[in-house]
Amino acid sequence: MSYLVFARKHRPQDFDQVVAQEHVTRTLRNALKNNRIASAYLLTGPRGTGKTTCARLLAKCVNCVNGPTEKPCGKCPACVEISAGTSLDVLEIDAASNTGVDDMRTLRENVRYLPTSGKKRIYIIDEVHRLSGSAFDALLKTLEEPPEHVIFVLATTEPLKVPDTILSRTQRFDFRRVSADDLAAHILDIAGRESIDIDKAAVKLLARKADGSVRDSLSLFDQITAFAGNTITEQDVVNALGLVDRQFLFDFVDAIAAGDRRKVLVLIKGLFDGGVEISDFIVELLDHLRSLMILKSTPEAGELLDLSRSDVTDFAKQLEYFTVGDILRMMRLVGDLFKDIKAGLDERLLLETTAVRLAELESTVRFEEILARLDGQAPTGPIPAQSNNRRTNRAASPSAPTAPIARSSAAPSSQPQPVDTRRVELAEVKKDWKEFLKHLKQSRPMIAPQLGLADVKSLTEGLLVLEFGTSGEAALGLIDKPEKIAAIEKCLGEFYRTALKVKLAIDRCKTDNKGGNGQQKTEKVDPKELMEKSPRLKKLVARVEGEIIGVQKTEQ
Repeated sequence: MSYLVFARKHRPQDFDQVVAQEHVTRTLRNALKNNRIASAYLLTGPRGTGKTTCARLLAKCVNCVNGPTEKPCGKCPACVEISAGTSLDVLEIDAASNTGVDDMRTLRENVRYLPTSGKKRIYIIDEVHRLSGSAFDALLKTLEEPPEHVIFVLATTEPLKVPDTILSRTQRFDFRRVSADDLAAHILDIAGRESIDIDKAAVKLLARKADGSVRDSLSLFDQITAFAGNTITEQDVVNALGLVDRQFLFDFVDAIAAGDRRKVLVLIKGLFDGGVEISDFIVELLDHLRSLMILKSTPEAGELLDLSRSDVTDFAKQLEYFTVGDILRMMRLVGDLFKDIKAGLDERLLLETTAVRLAELESTVRFEEILARLDGQAPTGPIPAQSNNRRTNRAASPSAPTAPIARSSAAPSSQPQPVDTRRVELAEVKKDWKEFLKHLKQSRPMIAPQLGLADVKSLTEGLLVLEFGTSGEAALGLIDKPEKIAAIEKCLGEFYRTALKVKLAIDRCKTDNKGGNGQQKTEKVDPKELMEKSPRLKKLVARVEGEIIGVQKTEQ
């Protein structure tokens, strides 16, 4: 007798054996029990989830000698013939190769004939979405008023391509993607029946690789058994399927965290030399980054991740290297890589380019941290413990100094001019205010735009009062700090060559800043409307994952 693969050998013989589709099997069993059998059914869902199997089981339940019954005997001629695929009363039609209107016309002629031995004739049309529009039209009338001895079961993986006129004449059942836990339990059950010893780590890997398909999981299990025999380990699965070793993923992410471009390129070379499917590696890398993201987001991630204690410990070591923002940006880059590879571009070039970009990726920091670092202030929020924007030597002490996360692009300021005690008038300050803001911008590029929102109000005995309107309240909050006031006073002394003190005030009755004194104006603009008018701006905001918090005029 020829060898029978696991997917066929262990095909469910009654509804109780169908994996993880109780919402479908329960409805069908109750319909059989209460003799409420419809004339047409539509079974939809991902591949390998049991659509054709349930169609055959329905046929057995209807044509069994005890039928209609929710549990066929499996021994009568009808049950045996349907299980063997030789029944003349169960006709399976592949819509992918019978797409034309003539095929459906032939079917319409054949439905008039009575069953040969069973109670009903069951037509199972697989991948029904592949029928042409004319073929659907030819099938429509038959579905609407079929003979009493006929049941139609339509199966498809793409229900959106089935016309609404067909959908409205069927009972629809949506099959769900099978979870990894259910697939693992099913594989262990088959392994027990076949006397195969397989460890749990290997089962989990097979279940993940099957991607929700029972048939795929059994096909992979069959392949692994042929490779390793009756004792299967996780490494056997990795070697037989050309998968990525778990330690390889940790090494790859470690190299990214260290900014080690040479190491990531060496690891990629190992992937290609080992014949690993690059799309599989990308999927595994995304899953690895997902685990990091979830563990970084919530300390109690046991319900969200199926990880052992040792796995959690290994991931915890890498959590120190990244912020959540870092991980999300890395996932976006890897996701874009997957789409580019699917488009048929050069795999190795794309993977190497993306790997180097990941290694060079700047760390995600908050705007307040950038301001604080540029102005020499210790940031108030937590700062990632990495040097060169998260590129840290993991052997270094946790208390090692951290390199700046952002650097000013302005040229170093010249030596400050000596400050004298000459008298300066308010008119002179107002007249040269624009030039002062330019001078301030050279050494304090983040303060100057905020100070530009203020009006020069008064100057009395060396005290310069700068007044903000209500629209500048946020800017006032950012610079009204001792160290920033000191920086402004220092630049005032350098520019006007006299010692000046600064006082910041706000006039809540003033809703807009005047532009006549050299200050910058702010306008009330709807950010959404602005982005709709400017596709380039909308694309830029989406690329940096930012948002518009205000609009400010700049010098031409």
